[in-house]
Amino acid sequence: MAAEDDTTRRKTKTRYRCYPNLCIRLIGIVQIVVLYVLLVGHASAVDWHDTYGGMGTTHEQLGQVHYPEVELTPYTSKVEYTKEKKPNTWSVTPAYNISQFFFDSTINDKPPLPDGYLTVKNGDTLTMGNKVDKNDWSDLLAQYALVILWVIFLLIVIIVLPFLAVCYCCFCCCRRCKRGCGPCDGPRDRRMSMICAGILLLLLIPILLGAIVAFASNRVLDRGLDETSEEVKRGSQDSCLFMDDINAHLNHLFVYNYLELENHLHELMTNAHSHIFLDLADTSESNAIEQLERIMDNMEEARTLMRQVDSLEKELRFYTSQLRDGVRGAKRDVNYACGSLVNGRKCKDFLRNSEMESVDMSSCLHMDFLPNTTVFVHGVEQIVDSEVRAIPQIALVRFQEIGVKIEHSVGAILIPMLLQVRAARDQFRMHAHRLTNLTEALVSNIQLKTIRSARSFEDVYDRFGYDRSAFNSLVCGLLFIIVFLMLVSLLCGCCGRRGSGATCLLIAIMFIFIVFSLITLVGLFYFMMGLIAYQGACAPVRDSDETAVFKQLDASLDVYELMEEEATMLHELAELKMSTTITACRANESIFDILVKYKLYNLNDLRDIEVIKELPEDERREVIFDEDLSSFFLLTKEEREKFETVRNGDLSEYNSVLYLSNMCRTLTPNLANLATGLRQVRDSIAYNEKWEEYNKYARASLSNEAYHLDTYNMEWTDKILGIMSNMKNKLSRIDDLILYEKRNFSSSIKVLVDAVVRSETFIQKRGTKFIDTLAQNLTDVVDEQISQFKEGLVNECMKNVGRCAPLAYVYYRGVDQVCYRLVDPINGFWVGLLPAALLLLPLLIVAHKLMCLWRRLHSYAVPIVIVPETGPTCPTCSGQPYTPPPIFTCSGGQQASCVCREMETKRTDGGATYNDSSSIATSEQNVIVEPAGNPVADPQNQIQSQLQTPAQAQAQAQPQDSAAIKPKND
Repeated sequence: MAAEDDTTRRKTKTRYRCYPNLCIRLIGIVQIVVLYVLLVGHASAVDWHDTYGGMGTTHEQLGQVHYPEVELTPYTSKVEYTKEKKPNTWSVTPAYNISQFFFDSTINDKPPLPDGYLTVKNGDTLTMGNKVDKNDWSDLLAQYALVILWVIFLLIVIIVLPFLAVCYCCFCCCRRCKRGCGPCDGPRDRRMSMICAGILLLLLIPILLGAIVAFASNRVLDRGLDETSEEVKRGSQDSCLFMDDINAHLNHLFVYNYLELENHLHELMTNAHSHIFLDLADTSESNAIEQLERIMDNMEEARTLMRQVDSLEKELRFYTSQLRDGVRGAKRDVNYACGSLVNGRKCKDFLRNSEMESVDMSSCLHMDFLPNTTVFVHGVEQIVDSEVRAIPQIALVRFQEIGVKIEHSVGAILIPMLLQVRAARDQFRMHAHRLTNLTEALVSNIQLKTIRSARSFEDVYDRFGYDRSAFNSLVCGLLFIIVFLMLVSLLCGCCGRRGSGATCLLIAIMFIFIVFSLITLVGLFYFMMGLIAYQGACAPVRDSDETAVFKQLDASLDVYELMEEEATMLHELAELKMSTTITACRANESIFDILVKYKLYNLNDLRDIEVIKELPEDERREVIFDEDLSSFFLLTKEEREKFETVRNGDLSEYNSVLYLSNMCRTLTPNLANLATGLRQVRDSIAYNEKWEEYNKYARASLSNEAYHLDTYNMEWTDKILGIMSNMKNKLSRIDDLILYEKRNFSSSIKVLVDAVVRSETFIQKRGTKFIDTLAQNLTDVVDEQISQFKEGLVNECMKNVGRCAPLAYVYYRGVDQVCYRLVDPINGFWVGLLPAALLLLPLLIVAHKLMCLWRRLHSYAVPIVIVPETGPTCPTCSGQPYTPPPIFTCSGGQQASCVCREMETKRTDGGATYNDSSSIATSEQNVIVEPAGNPVADPQNQIQSQLQTPAQAQAQAQPQDSAAIKPKND
């Protein structure tokens, strides 16, 4: 044996001397392992639990509460309220805005309406007052000067225009149009007719728009009155949905959430002894017993795995030695071939530049420091066959005795508390039922007031009768007829016969005179009704806090209907107004704010619910756990000695780090590349007759070693790497089975046994107080969580239950419909009707002017019939040759019958004669009077004479006695 040891030592020294890098690497790995073991062993000696705060439990140090809080399910509302169908009122919206602007700008007094024009029926419905029934508008008009001026103006127009119509017809004003001269006045008359036609068309556009607005407003008014019942139905549905949502929310909070709290407290108090017991184990480090039990129970499985590792370790040693010896022999043969057989440069360059010289120097091929697994297998078998495996189980049984004592002591306190928590369920259900009744009564009361308020001004419909819509449509139809007649007149006058256009205009003028007063009177009536209704329901600018509908409809809710009989006698109730309720709801406050503010519900009733009743002083226990634990122990002295023996046994040094530090994947350089390089060197050896015998052996040697390297790579490299991977997996599993916090086996056992010893000391000295403190904390936690639940109920009710914005929306939607469905259409009707009626006044003037112009233009285009008559003529108008009148000399003093005066004409410049309005012909022809000697002129000669110059005409003229034109009336 000595000789063998000496031989081994000599070989080892030689190996280290040949491969100094390998020695340095192995020594470094050993140093790292030693430092790791020392540092871990030192850290295990720290009593780290003494540095913890609180009760010393792990979950406290992680920021978790000692006892978990209850997790309540939040309420999610799934209510979908009805969606209002918004009517398409784009055509009348500008009229609504105009009326609102007019009233807001002119009526600013407070209050805006005198008494007697609006009354409140049943405290919640607006109706027209007695002054409206009596048509007594004096007080209203006396209050606003602009309104009275406007009304006086309209009344004057309504009264005066029929008289003007009579005068227009009776005095033939419709036929009094000035006669003009076609060549002289024709262009000017055409221009004026085009201008008047344009003005007439421009006037027709706003009249048509006013008629459309009035007609559309009348349709909106009809639809609004018809949709009242549907709107009330939608409001009732939304109110019912709102009440159902409140009921579901209250039931969720008071019943379902309390049931969750009850289940949570039941679980907490039922498992309280286990919770305290586990906290004791955690704080006192008694959990080390469980770790010891785990290690001992896993020894059977660890033994099986360790035997497999032992077999793999032997295979690893064998195959790595085979690979190491093989590549070492290949290196030797290549060195001999390149150094002795061949004297080529390429061969020496290959040795110098390749990794052939270090092919066997990898530390992964040297398993000298790999642990002997057989020793570890023997150590595991010793533990399996010994009695030490049963020691942790016996210690756990001793520790469980404390758990039994904790359960007995804590159960005497917690079971009565659990019964009281279960009994309080009915109290919360009763409160939920009471609150449900209160909210249902309040919402129902508000809904009833809303329905009645939404029916405001419905007496207007009854007052007007069922023929109101037809009469309004008739008035709008009159405007459409006027527009139609005017358009037909324009079409005939501009594109057809002007005489027909003038006739149509005359018909339209007569029709306007007939219907003007009626249209204006209807518009004035709707103006007064709209003024009262707007000031009552919509002014000013939809500010609900200032409107009369909210002031006069501010009905008092019947609070006593909401209260229980015994509750009404306890305290005085404040008056609950509708406006207060809706104002609170408009701010999206909870309906509980209203109940609390007006003393319908007292939140202290909820806070005063007594879940855990206080025990009498004689039944109170100052100490819950008072057991004596001073003699408690977990391990006996003999059991500790057995663990010490196991700790120092053959398994003491086991740790997978010892294996992993000697196993790596880089076994050799790339053998395939080396084989390829050898073949290239072989092919580079040139033929040399003198040294061919040596070259032949060199080529054969290089080829063989290249083949050997490929064989080693395929046969051993992958197999060795597979063995290493398998060993790593099994070693990792063994670490999980028998080690503690990655320490070696000896350190793991020592750390756990020391923790058990410290646990005994903690329980003996501080265990009783620790358990009692946790039990006292548990009762406090139960009371605190119940109080938090009640405060959470109060906050939830005050903030989220019954957010009455939907209720306010229902109310506003119902009351605002008074404006949208009645007041706005009334104002839109007169905004469209009155301006259209007033525009008929300038339309009359323009139409009369255009009628006269068209008649004159029509007379210019009629063929000329020449009637013989004595007297001077107008050559420009008649087309006759111009002949200067004869000169007469009067003598003898007979000036009274001088023919000069009789022959005098009214022409001043030789042009057309002056014609007064009495000489206008009403027929379709012009009459020209000529001398008796020339009864009828030839039309061709007449036209030719118009083309001649005055000199030619004078030369060809024949003596005539008279050439003056004198139109006649038919």
